[in-house]
Amino acid sequence: MMPKKNGLETLKEIRENPEYNNIPVLVVTSKSEEKTTAYKLGADDFISKPYNPEELKLRVFNHLRVKKFTDIMKTIKDNSDSSDTLSYLKEAVDIIDNSQKQLLNRLGGLAHENGYSNANSSKRLGEYAKILAYIYGLNSKNIDNLYYSMSIYDIGLIRIPKDKLKEDSKVFKTHPELGIEILKDIKETTLIDMAKKVILYHHENWDGSGYPYKIRGTEIPICAQIAGIVDFFDKLTIPRIYTKNVISPDEALEIILRERGGMFNPELVDIFKKHFDKFLEVKEKYY
Repeated sequence: MMPKKNGLETLKEIRENPEYNNIPVLVVTSKSEEKTTAYKLGADDFISKPYNPEELKLRVFNHLRVKKFTDIMKTIKDNSDSSDTLSYLKEAVDIIDNSQKQLLNRLGGLAHENGYSNANSSKRLGEYAKILAYIYGLNSKNIDNLYYSMSIYDIGLIRIPKDKLKEDSKVFKTHPELGIEILKDIKETTLIDMAKKVILYHHENWDGSGYPYKIRGTEIPICAQIAGIVDFFDKLTIPRIYTKNVISPDEALEIILRERGGMFNPELVDIFKKHFDKFLEVKEKYY
């Protein structure tokens, strides 16, 4: 009912203009057919008339938060070698507000983009971890937190230029501590607490030969032990930017079995072997 141009025409023009097409658009309407049309044109959300003004304010706030987060992600991606990357990352994590798991996944997507060649890395690694954690006996809350922690366990890679991503280099081995620095000032929740443990300790080995602190055995949090074994399997079987050569899943399993009591907790290795078919299903589904 606007003059000259109605709301749907305005939405279409916004979405067709590269300068404006990432602006969130909320449609307030009482007509179901308008919702369908608006959805096809790219509307982000709908509120039915009559509406509660407070609900509208809350929806606007949430979409602006997501918009700001998306803008920060683009800034980080376009300026990945900038000295301001850490401040941008901290701002992005602050926007996440700890409970916004969807945004945590987006942040993880950027982290994986800097080190992984595969777009499904976050989902695949999360599913691997869920299987191992469930069979090991973690409770549902910890399993859920571990799943989302796997989105950002390698977040420190964002702070390392891609041309320096060499797995055995000193700078590469700083990525756990670079990652934990990003979450340093975030309010503690069970999710953030687990994410910090996974980020910092997923390269520690059962026999004390890992990094960054060379802790061993049960000193390593179980969530990080699980993250370590699924990360290792994934690295061997899926190409990453810093390690292109991959081997078959069966060959990877043989290496993991040889590292029983070395790199990995023997109990986790036994579970991984016994239920190997479940991990293969995840690999095929999210390759």
